[in-house]
Amino acid sequence: MTFIGIDTKDTVFENVDANIDIPLDDMTAYSMYPKYNWVYSTSRLFDMQNVEWSPFPVGELVQAHQEFPFTQGSCEIYTKEIAGERLSTDVAVLKGHIVWAAHHKDGKVLDDLRGDIELVISALTTLHFKKFAGVISVDTIGTKIVGVRLRMTTEMVEKYESDWLKRVLRIYNRRPWGK
Repeated sequence: MTFIGIDTKDTVFENVDANIDIPLDDMTAYSMYPKYNWVYSTSRLFDMQNVEWSPFPVGELVQAHQEFPFTQGSCEIYTKEIAGERLSTDVAVLKGHIVWAAHHKDGKVLDDLRGDIELVISALTTLHFKKFAGVISVDTIGTKIVGVRLRMTTEMVEKYESDWLKRVLRIYNRRPWGK
């Protein structure tokens, strides 16, 4: 059992022993977590947030989003312009509860958390990830969720605190976020 989905040679994952399979790409995560695959559908995420969308631009629905943003050959859907900052947030979830979160933008981890975005992500995890243990990555524009990945954003891991990966292994093994 190990980190799967990408070549871990010469990465922070290379010498870390995991006693459980942990997905590092979307295709692997999709296969591992069939119950949660609905999050890869942007239209379902928008429906959950009462965001009006259309399969083609019409009226005020002109902002394009990938329907399945993390796969090849996906189609676009359209919403009204969503205003606000575009962020990605890695979130460690244990049975519906957020035990750790960090926002990042343009390859940098942000020092502060955004309370309004965290409320939206907390609602998502509380309602839909009650039995999940692991790390998800959530993309937002303003306070709207525009994408969810059932895996961590691997390129950001080396920028988190030094014992972060050790703690993540505890979460995947359904143990408390500790040292």
